[in-house]
Amino acid sequence: MDEDIMELLVNRDQQGIVLIEQRYEKLIRYIAVTILRGRDTVVEECINDVYLKLWNHAAEFDCRKASFKTYLKAVTRNTALNHLRKLRRLEELEGLDEEDTLQSEYIDYSQGPEQKMIFREEVEALRRVLAGLKQKDREIVLRRFYYLQSTRQIAMGMGMSENAVDSKLSRLKKKIRKHYEKEVAE
Repeated sequence: MDEDIMELLVNRDQQGIVLIEQRYEKLIRYIAVTILRGRDTVVEECINDVYLKLWNHAAEFDCRKASFKTYLKAVTRNTALNHLRKLRRLEELEGLDEEDTLQSEYIDYSQGPEQKMIFREEVEALRRVLAGLKQKDREIVLRRFYYLQSTRQIAMGMGMSENAVDSKLSRLKKKIRKHYEKEVAE
């Protein structure tokens, strides 16, 4: 279904961007707003950057590796995180709480081939661990740590209480850490 979008983008036809807006604008906006937390002007800039990245890198997309929707989510998330990091530097925020620190700290694994290989192995180990979770548990983890949703947002979206989400996340973190360490050790 999304092959038409990619074909248009590769051929530099602006109709591809129009189709993305029609099909995915709400998803793109939701991810950007969740990460950037209501900074409306930055959200709009982020969304425009997502469209630009899709336009400039259309030829690099490989539909055998992931669906277009998955690729779009990753591009949007990474673009929003880049904007968040830039804002943090510009605003020179002090006294970051744990949640802000989690969002703003990212390790650059592009330093060398060894780091890239280690990073890939760690990502694969984490994917195997997440694949072993129940679907609902996996959704909670992804909402919290990939899409950076608050406990309240997760609770509302999944029909749970905030306490239940917090308890579940606490147990899941322990379970994931245990299985991840086992995966990495093997």
